[in-house]
Amino acid sequence: MLWHIINYCEEFFNTFYKIYPVNKMIKANEFLDECLSLGFNFFTGTPCSYLKPFINYVIDHDEFHFVDAVNEGDAIAIAAGVTVAGKRSVVMFQNSGFGNAVNPLTSLTDTFRIPMMVIVTYRGEPGGHPDEPQHELMGQILTDLLDAMKLKWAFFPNESGQIKNALKEANDYMLTENKPFIFVMKKDDVNPYELQTKRQNNPFRFSIAHKDEFKFAYNERSTRTDALKSIQTVADDKAVVIATTGKTGRELYELDDKENQLYMVGSMGCALPFGFGIAFVKPNLHIYIIDGDGALLMRTGSMATVGAYQPQNLTHILLDNEAHDSTGGQSTVSHNVSFASIAKGFGYKHAVSTDGLQTFQQYLSSSELKEGPTFIHFKIKKGSPKTLGRPGVKPYQVKERLEKFITSK
Repeated sequence: MLWHIINYCEEFFNTFYKIYPVNKMIKANEFLDECLSLGFNFFTGTPCSYLKPFINYVIDHDEFHFVDAVNEGDAIAIAAGVTVAGKRSVVMFQNSGFGNAVNPLTSLTDTFRIPMMVIVTYRGEPGGHPDEPQHELMGQILTDLLDAMKLKWAFFPNESGQIKNALKEANDYMLTENKPFIFVMKKDDVNPYELQTKRQNNPFRFSIAHKDEFKFAYNERSTRTDALKSIQTVADDKAVVIATTGKTGRELYELDDKENQLYMVGSMGCALPFGFGIAFVKPNLHIYIIDGDGALLMRTGSMATVGAYQPQNLTHILLDNEAHDSTGGQSTVSHNVSFASIAKGFGYKHAVSTDGLQTFQQYLSSSELKEGPTFIHFKIKKGSPKTLGRPGVKPYQVKERLEKFITSK
């Protein structure tokens, strides 16, 4: 009789687990401690309930640094800057926001050959746990999308014995190929971990008063060339200069190619989060970020990150010609935007505006504005030298050169 009962129970539980499989889990610290041993101690990204144990644990423990990004693409760009500055980085977000990261993953990390670990959650997994309708399509296409983008990926290790080998494979690939490695995390791969850190209850109250100082007619404004020459004069050998994509980087290169300069190609709007990543890691190195109005409008939210984390060594310069100059001169909507007011609203320490070259140069040289984060809005006119060429050095070589410069400081 007992033997029949045992057989019945065994058959019942085998059938039960086939229908309702029990997920294997690891503790957050098991994976994160192994990350630390490999030098991964900077984390950024956006929240997902699947990622809650990881994000909470990283926030609670001082051996990690966590920056809350405003979107997934910014997180990739921030991590790219952090990596170039010499720290190893991990990006975390849910797959429903993966589309925000496609551009920097294809035109920043791939083009410049910047490795990082990325953990993407598998919301809407086919055959998996029921989920919200907005996750259904991305759940169906996620792994195919990763393959189409030629991204190396693997499922997240959900057993303690798998962690070391999984991270070794990822680490070896990143070191060899200088490209990101993606872990796809399923629901309940990690045991719950509740946040211990208490939110600071000190609201940020301020009043914004700003008057834009614009007085010249459009065609009377200075050129991009005038502005870039002024910036190169001020940015010494203890500074890094990041130029936004398009004619800004091309012209900066032609004026004077320097080892402390990086010329963005593609990844439009990523100059600021990329430069912020460097500034975060290297507080003793001044970072000048040269932005364009079209690019900044595309990723304005990254200014909130700058305002929140207050990098004192960051100067954000907007050269605003009210046009997409690199693609034919089509108008942007920047003529209707007070960017300096926005910068103040986001919490920049200083925010100024002008369309006069002499005043712009005074702002660049000001010792008061040197301690940032500082925002300088300079209105210019569109146009560039007729013989404007393109950098003769490949993007990954520019990145490698900048890494050596930063390491030497």
